[in-house]
Amino acid sequence: MVELLVMLTQYYVQLLAIMNPFSALPTYISLTERLGKVERERIVRRAFWAMLTIMLVFTFLGSTILEVFNISLASLRIGGGIVLMVLAVDMLGEMPRTKRVEPTDMAVVPIATPLIVGPGTLTTILLLTSSERTLMNMALIVVAEVVAAATTYLILKFSDTLVRFLSVSTVRALGRFMSIIIASVAVDMIAKGVYGYIVSIYK
Repeated sequence: MVELLVMLTQYYVQLLAIMNPFSALPTYISLTERLGKVERERIVRRAFWAMLTIMLVFTFLGSTILEVFNISLASLRIGGGIVLMVLAVDMLGEMPRTKRVEPTDMAVVPIATPLIVGPGTLTTILLLTSSERTLMNMALIVVAEVVAAATTYLILKFSDTLVRFLSVSTVRALGRFMSIIIASVAVDMIAKGVYGYIVSIYK
């Protein structure tokens, strides 16, 4: 039981760090500052369901995607790690490239994706599901996704309170800190990918 809770916590922390809702807060606030409370709450609810749907689709179709494109787990780790590292460095900027998007339906684009569920999150989900596809592990991943999406929902829902309590500069600092965690995850992914690739060559 303890081992399952540890695994669930690891999945949750990894997903939440890469989704990085604190980094999304300044952009979300700027997009919705002229909207009423009811409309903002409607946007947050739609964003929650959109991000959860995207994550669940990749959870159950991730291995199929790997098979269709004939991608090995080692290659995915290396490629995904590089993408995460670029995103981590990019997030240190004032306005990351992935967030310079003119919203059409802001709940889905850009808030749900790519603001929160972007390439890094999808790559992480593909890696988690492709490494072990047991029923228990898949269930843990789904629960972690639901909890991470719910946490993001609460952070966006109470964004006004958070900004008043923490200030915009503190929120941005939290976003920068999360980028360090993402960079660390990226290094680990690249190292494991290179190791797996070398092992596969000399089998």
